Amino acid sequence: MQFGINLGGGDRKAQSREEGLAARLGKARLAKEMGYHSLWTGAGYLNNDFHPLMLLSRVASEAPGLELGMVALLPLYHPVEAAEQISTLDVITGGKFVLAPALGWRDFQFKAFEVPKTERLSRFREVQEVMEKLWNHDRVTHKGRHFHLDDVPGAGDPIQKPGPKVYLAANLEKGVLRAAKESDGWLVSSRSTLPTIGVQAPQYRQAVKEAGKPGYIAAWREVFVAESKQQAIDIIRPQVEWLYKDRASLGHSQELPEADRIDVSFEQVLEGRFIIGSPEECIDEIHKYKDLGVEELILRSQWPGMESEVTDRSLRIFAEKVMPEFV
Repeated sequence: MQFGINLGGGDRKAQSREEGLAARLGKARLAKEMGYHSLWTGAGYLNNDFHPLMLLSRVASEAPGLELGMVALLPLYHPVEAAEQISTLDVITGGKFVLAPALGWRDFQFKAFEVPKTERLSRFREVQEVMEKLWNHDRVTHKGRHFHLDDVPGAGDPIQKPGPKVYLAANLEKGVLRAAKESDGWLVSSRSTLPTIGVQAPQYRQAVKEAGKPGYIAAWREVFVAESKQQAIDIIRPQVEWLYKDRASLGHSQELPEADRIDVSFEQVLEGRFIIGSPEECIDEIHKYKDLGVEELILRSQWPGMESEVTDRSLRIFAEKVMPEFV
């Protein structure tokens, strides 16, 4: 089993942009030092975070050899710019870039880009189609619903052929089945609960088998290691409780199966989503994911308002006392 780190998760109050960048670069160095497999960043726009592609291009020099992944709101991208940027990052990383395209769900982001949210699926698919053409042809002509290219040169070649690995981020069954048919892997949302994964993982495995593909399951999980589960809860509760209430107020539950709604109590939020507690308790919980065929866990161990030193301590303990059980 592989383990990665989510570079985001939140900054402490009044933290400067420079301090936020330094914290992320420090986390990248920690990942390299402690033997983590990958580093990931999210897809936010207009949330005072760093642009994911630019951040990863900087992170690559701090953690050479690690896989770098990005969740991308593909409907908001122009395929020419996206193809150029992604192929460049694939070269920078030595062919270790992973693209996790997502549909997106926040209304204000679509409004800011002047992209109708009703077009997100058709744009998603067309951006993917055009990028693949630009990576694999010297000249490209494309006449689609949203984009028109007339005999333009192809984009710079990525190292991976026919393009970087793609893990499709999906919450609902139809998205999970699409991940099996159309991508190299399925990226499980941090909002998905263990019972839901228990239903969807066999569906995914059956679909990739029918498609004649190996498939791959990577899951974003909320993870924090302490001396006990209660101590972990006491440390993370203020930040986690605020974050999930905020996401619920933005309507995130609309994009989740009914059983995974996040507009619930703090105790219900923790259930089936969080891997927290002592190293032994975390090991027991991770075995449940391994038994379901999950091959990589991407750890989010920091939430808005939490000091970087606190999350770094948890990540080090995890690497020293939990990872050896699985690696």
